[in-house]
Amino acid sequence: MKKDEATLQGCPHDNLMELLCLGAKLNEDEKKKVKAHLQQCSLCRQKYQELEGVYRQINEEVEKPVTNKTLDLAKEIRAHSTKYGLVVCEPVNGVQNGKAHSYKTKVLFTANGTGSTKDKKLADFDPRSFPKDSIAIRAMTDKSCDKLLLYLCRASNDNFDGWELKLPGKSKPTTFNPAGVSQIPLMEIEDLGDKVIYFKEKHKKTSASENRFVSIFKSISSR
Repeated sequence: MKKDEATLQGCPHDNLMELLCLGAKLNEDEKKKVKAHLQQCSLCRQKYQELEGVYRQINEEVEKPVTNKTLDLAKEIRAHSTKYGLVVCEPVNGVQNGKAHSYKTKVLFTANGTGSTKDKKLADFDPRSFPKDSIAIRAMTDKSCDKLLLYLCRASNDNFDGWELKLPGKSKPTTFNPAGVSQIPLMEIEDLGDKVIYFKEKHKKTSASENRFVSIFKSISSR
């Protein structure tokens, strides 16, 4: 039997290979064993390359902003009591709170079942039509865990990693992941309107040695 065929039936380093691909913490002895095995086994080397491609795609996808169409679909398949809406935040010139910039909010759309305006969906609103430098908050209730889910977007597709939102009456700011996703305690979407809020652009510097699996898990779990 050829060596490659034997390793295909039961490679002793199979689980360690995936951990290496994910960037998980392995000790030096384990890393050496896996790397040495990959040099010798073409089947495992191919599998490792395939895993690398899969996790690279996953990481790229979870860091992309959530689209309006995706949220419209989520609303359709969720419970009738689920509510979602669109809040546009327009910059207020000359007003800052430390390094945070101030924005005046306006609720453009909310829907619960049939919606405030029949047949309206988030996909009907184009961020490019909003006032210059505005930020849109797409909000969706999740009563199963008493949270209001927040999804940021704006005309320029920014990375929102580390962005902070300070709402009036809240002691702690809300932090967003690269896709612009976060959550706050459950509240009515309408209560986000006609207020001055503060955004701080605080991009995180990701360490080269950061565990990619943890990064992927954080992005997925916060959606």
